[in-house]
Amino acid sequence: MATIKDIAAAAGVSSATVSRVLNADSSLQVGKDTRQRIFAAAEQLNYKKRKSAATTKRGRVSVLQWYSAAGEMSDLYYRTIRFGVETALTAQGFAVERNFAAADLPDKRGLSGIIAIGKYSAAQLRKLAGLSKPLVVVDQDTLDLGISCVTTDFQHAVATIIEHFLAGGYQQIGMIAGAEETRDGQPLVDERARVFREYMRTRDRLDERLIFTGPFTIESGYQLMQQAITKLGTKLPHAFFAANDSLAIGAIKALQESGRQVPADVAVIGFNDIAVSRYMSPSLSTVHVATEEMGMSAVDLLQHIQKGGLQTPVNVTVASELILRESSRR
Repeated sequence: MATIKDIAAAAGVSSATVSRVLNADSSLQVGKDTRQRIFAAAEQLNYKKRKSAATTKRGRVSVLQWYSAAGEMSDLYYRTIRFGVETALTAQGFAVERNFAAADLPDKRGLSGIIAIGKYSAAQLRKLAGLSKPLVVVDQDTLDLGISCVTTDFQHAVATIIEHFLAGGYQQIGMIAGAEETRDGQPLVDERARVFREYMRTRDRLDERLIFTGPFTIESGYQLMQQAITKLGTKLPHAFFAANDSLAIGAIKALQESGRQVPADVAVIGFNDIAVSRYMSPSLSTVHVATEEMGMSAVDLLQHIQKGGLQTPVNVTVASELILRESSRR
């Protein structure tokens, strides 16, 4: 079993720093890169925090996931959100129970609250709300259903990507967009694609022929870029925004196989900043999403609801940041 000392060695920091980060010590002044290394090392080493004597005294919280256990293993984005949630819950003395949206709802007997990670249909959310327990959703705006949530700042992030490309002299910008649905089969509108279309329209640059949509996977990104190359030929845009890093990785492979250089011929920017993005060749420009902080913010929000401190639902929006690397011109 991994220890705090193991995590400290992997992250290149002291054991004391690791302990304070994993115990959600808000007084600790530590950079986001250091914090991210600690979380990444802890998650990679499958660190399990030992339960203190106080654990379970504050009750049981269901961490509900929209992916199956197997599906989550291939999605680092949701794994790190969950890790942030469970780390903060354990640090605050809650017992953690994992549930999955495809299965039955969590048993509400003795349940202190629910943190639902991912995307859910209106029907699923109404069932969760019907349990009459404090509820927070992470990574989906659910205010229209009267449910508090934690989301990332898609609006500013996508606008920043577009402005970066335009400032670099790119006249056309394509998009490798993602499509997904809830576990009960309801299609979802991806905020990145929606914001991309809206912002490009305001700049009088929107061209639907330059948007290619498929599942959020590396293979899909590869296939979609192949489609773009075949369909557009010499009119292929010299800049592409991919809705997540997996799509971007597949798209870059397709570009390289076609003889195009990245970024000399086509620049690519992804989204999510998964660990592998900085080590591929070329290293991937992307948007860093503070996934662990999203999870921790959800726990803070849940506790406000439990204490009766919120009279109306709120959306806590966590800032994101464009990280420029080799796959796009700086």
